Amino acid sequence: MWRRFPIPRRATVYYVDRLPDKDLRQHYAEVSTPVVNPDIVADAMQLPFAPRSLDFVIASHVLEHLPLPLAALRHWYDVLRPRGILLLKVPDKRYTFDAKRAHTTLQHLIAEDEDDGRFDKRAHFEDWVENVVGCRRATPEFDQQLAHLLQSDYSIHYHVWVDADIREIVEYTRSVMRLNWKPVVFWKAHFYRKECVLMLQRTEAD
Repeated sequence: MWRRFPIPRRATVYYVDRLPDKDLRQHYAEVSTPVVNPDIVADAMQLPFAPRSLDFVIASHVLEHLPLPLAALRHWYDVLRPRGILLLKVPDKRYTFDAKRAHTTLQHLIAEDEDDGRFDKRAHFEDWVENVVGCRRATPEFDQQLAHLLQSDYSIHYHVWVDADIREIVEYTRSVMRLNWKPVVFWKAHFYRKECVLMLQRTEAD
């Protein structure tokens, strides 16, 4: 959001965000560094690209912000060409402000993917206010923070994981969702690299 990813000059890159730069600066008022002006304003789960049209998709600290991560992975797979690459960088909750939160289980993701009506936005925000903001439930401060964040549709981490969870999710996309891609890089998170980094390559035989 505030730093361009290093890409070869010959590559054509479209930066996508859900808000234009002016609104991003207002939404993340606590961020002092300049934000990257997106080329395209769109939902990450509904990218305006044709199926099999992209050589790569980079989602750096995006997946955890999305209500339905499995649907997002399915969509990103669809827009990749055969041999295209998805580069994912996902924060590991053990090394971030999410440390107090319970990790999101694969079963939770599956249930919401199969029936998006089960996604409880308010419950996710309540968890955020309690365990990230640090407000005690059933207090005026908690209610005020919750109402403010919901009203502004603040981009919280709906889901939190450790690197073992990410590996499990990837295997599920391959074995059950039948997404024909393979991990070509998987770097575990460490205290000095607070994120899991992986590259998934779509196979030619789809």
